[in-house]
Amino acid sequence: MLYSLEVNGDVPDAELWVIGDGLRQSDKNKIQACASRQINFYDLDDSTVQHIDGLKTTSNWSRVVYARLFLPALLPSDRGNLLYLDADTMIKGSLRPLQDMDMSSAVAAALGGPSRHNRQLGRPETAFYLNSGVVLLNVGEWQKQNLTRRAVELLRGGTFGFPDQDVLNLLAEGQTIALEPKWNHQHAKSIPSDVRIIHFTHAKPNTTYCIHPEKATFLEYRSKTPWANARLRTRMDRRLNRIAHSVKRKWDRLNKALRS
Repeated sequence: MLYSLEVNGDVPDAELWVIGDGLRQSDKNKIQACASRQINFYDLDDSTVQHIDGLKTTSNWSRVVYARLFLPALLPSDRGNLLYLDADTMIKGSLRPLQDMDMSSAVAAALGGPSRHNRQLGRPETAFYLNSGVVLLNVGEWQKQNLTRRAVELLRGGTFGFPDQDVLNLLAEGQTIALEPKWNHQHAKSIPSDVRIIHFTHAKPNTTYCIHPEKATFLEYRSKTPWANARLRTRMDRRLNRIAHSVKRKWDRLNKALRS
């Protein structure tokens, strides 16, 4: 994602931030090698972890997914808007229109529409439900409304199917600008020529079983990074990852019970 952003993003003056949880210096060095400009790393610290410790995680969603709800509160309000990009995205064209977008008093801009996920939020299915994998956030308005504090209250007070995404939908309800599909293209059957951001929401392009038409482009970009020779992951890797995550969760709960 970072390499494709550098090659195609057309936003050389934008600051880059990477959120990490336990990244080693060697990891950061590899990530930095994907970009020509300096990357700012934000490591989850104790003050953030205390708010998200114990919240829902899976083998696909680490606790870092919640960090997108904290980052807008940590950045200077005069730095403009924050474009959050999931790691499973690939930039195909200029992001300049997003960087220059006038958010006015809106909190977020994202792709969305009617969704069955609204039901568990107590909203009509026809309500606008955004995908949080590509979302433009108004840092100034976020801080003005103290939305990080509200996010923590929601996370601690409810049960969500897609925790960070569901909460972001509640925070930005009625304050969201709808983006065109080209800014968050999730369908693998056809890729329109105007697509700016590919979002690999299903099988990831670093796996043996991904058949996405943009997989070859992904691998071409990856060949220019420190992960050029990394093997493609298999379905067995995915199963083992799920088992390891389950064991870790049980171990963490046991340790927490013993400490209390």
